[in-house]
Amino acid sequence: GEGGGRVQLPRHLDVTAQTLQIGQMVMSLLHSWGLDTSLDHICEHTLGLLKPRVPVSYGLISKSGYMSLFMPTWHPVREADMPNINLPPDLAAELPPEMVRLEHRTQVFTARGHWEVSPALTTHHLLALVSVANTLQDMNAATLIPEQERRRKNTCQYLLLIIKCQSSKGSSQAGQQQEDEFSRQQSVIKQGWSTLTALHTVLLPDCVLAAGAPAYQPPMVEILARRWQDRCQEVREAAQALLKTELSRMGPAGRQKLIELWSPNLPSHTEPLPAHTTSQPHHHEPPPRPDHPKTTLTNATSNATTNGTPSNPSTGVGSVSSGGGGQGGTERGLEAHPHLDDEHYDEEMDGESCRELVAQSEGRRKQATAIILLGVIGAYHGQDSAEGCKALAYRVLAPPNNKLPASAPLRRAAIDLIGRGFPVWEPYLEVAKVLLALLDYCADTDRLAPSMKYGLPLIPEADSCRTASNALTLIAEARPPAFITTMAREVARFNALQQNAQSLQLNIHTNVLYRAKTEILRVMEYLILHKRSFIMDLMVEVMDIVLHCLDPGHLKSRGLSEVFPSICSFPQVSHCPQTRRIATGAKTGTIAMYELRLNKCQMIPAHSSLVTALSFSPDGKYLASYSMAENKLSFWQTSSGMFGLGSSQTKCTKTFSTVPVPDIVRLNPQRLPKLVWVSNKSVIHMMADGTEHRFNA
Repeated sequence: GEGGGRVQLPRHLDVTAQTLQIGQMVMSLLHSWGLDTSLDHICEHTLGLLKPRVPVSYGLISKSGYMSLFMPTWHPVREADMPNINLPPDLAAELPPEMVRLEHRTQVFTARGHWEVSPALTTHHLLALVSVANTLQDMNAATLIPEQERRRKNTCQYLLLIIKCQSSKGSSQAGQQQEDEFSRQQSVIKQGWSTLTALHTVLLPDCVLAAGAPAYQPPMVEILARRWQDRCQEVREAAQALLKTELSRMGPAGRQKLIELWSPNLPSHTEPLPAHTTSQPHHHEPPPRPDHPKTTLTNATSNATTNGTPSNPSTGVGSVSSGGGGQGGTERGLEAHPHLDDEHYDEEMDGESCRELVAQSEGRRKQATAIILLGVIGAYHGQDSAEGCKALAYRVLAPPNNKLPASAPLRRAAIDLIGRGFPVWEPYLEVAKVLLALLDYCADTDRLAPSMKYGLPLIPEADSCRTASNALTLIAEARPPAFITTMAREVARFNALQQNAQSLQLNIHTNVLYRAKTEILRVMEYLILHKRSFIMDLMVEVMDIVLHCLDPGHLKSRGLSEVFPSICSFPQVSHCPQTRRIATGAKTGTIAMYELRLNKCQMIPAHSSLVTALSFSPDGKYLASYSMAENKLSFWQTSSGMFGLGSSQTKCTKTFSTVPVPDIVRLNPQRLPKLVWVSNKSVIHMMADGTEHRFNA
């Protein structure tokens, strides 16, 4: 206290020890002791939590910090309704009666009374408990026991020393045993945190009611909705998990009541959806003002008003409606006020003006909450899809402005929910507009968020990039044909625009399809690895997209298998470096021949059904094509004009009938036949079981 009011910490207490002690205190006070005796034993002896000896006094702080409200430590419970005390009989006989009663009340409060006080208290405590537990679970299975923590670190150093200094078989065996024991201990700790999280995320209501509680106070879904895109990743994930669990627990009737309660707060959109402009990259938008205080875990656990609503979203960077309610504010007549963002009210302001500002702020906050809450219900349960989809689409497609910046948390939440519920929203969306808008948001992903697994809070622009990238992946995974056909159509439009760019005086480098090539390739590679059947059905469209994104200069000196190896895992694709041609077989039996030198594509009607395999000869003079449904193999030769000028012509030189393929092979896309050239004019038709048939061109 003498040094200007600053607390002097002991020098021997390092930062890691302080952090673990704070985590130990928070988790010990918030854990539901008594609901699961086996978990309590793990918490005490493995995770390092400390069981409270007296009931804890909790409270809530108003959003401006001017008032705090203490909650009752326990509800009056009749002796007949109280469960039996969990105390050894010999110890209970030695303690004074008042100590026994205190222990009994403590057990009742920590097990059930804690969750009967207030919905707001339940919400913030669950947010804090789940987020901290997930953080500790990801920290190499850290335990809060100081001695055990030091022993664990010493074990890590010992293992590294053994690995570096192995000189005999005996030391190797000892190191392996020590490593196995360490791995077992780590798995036990990680499982303990996982069980603790599961109890408070999924099982808590049933366990509290089973313990004899007359009424469980569920978390407030509106608070969880406002934390849907919290800047702190752990708080964000905790809020999302808790909100999804609570909505599922409500059932259809409870969700319908929520929809009826919050639907009036949705903005009314009467005009058509805006066309998202992609001429200017989003990172040119000015960043949010740096005077906004950062969101911390303390805000998640304490900043709430006395009626259960959290601090004004505009005071935290991670809050959902920070800077995001402006779009809807204009539609509802809620104009922004400079004082509202900072929560600085003039003390000389008259009561009428103050009430007007508060009403406007409350209106924007309710509007943002309604958009996200109904968006989550629609994405995961399909209820009230049309109105929720329209509100989300407006936030995604609206051009950035002062009231709704490109990196606003509300816009980011809309992007996230569009991706999560795309199968529900698809009938109400213009898919091309949405995909181009998402590509525009994540066009600078490599620069802003090179790793999608950053645990630290990202700047708002990088967070928007990461969210849009994840949304694109979810959309592509949920509807691969819609994603591929839409992107192929947009690529065709871009190619036509590129050919006339000079006459139209257009700068194609600002087009989103040019700037987002890396992101498009990432999504296509994901689909190739996880959705192969859809890729095989749309192979020509996939190749159009891939060739648009690849650098033509790379294909001059290297093969397609080096530049983009995943696409070459399909037997329907073949690349000839000598002639710089790529052949791709379609499901309709057509062969798409890409002339990289001329930047043209020739469609060849080769078969009447799916082209199973393609392969160029080593010298590039012949192309072999095989259709498993037709049991036919053909050789093709391409001729061009003198000196390579003029249009090239591809004609079939020979056709052979092949041995029919068994159905067990025909129905397994992983065991398709392949074509392997052994000379410039001989190709082997190779089956998955090793059977070979030779054909000569």
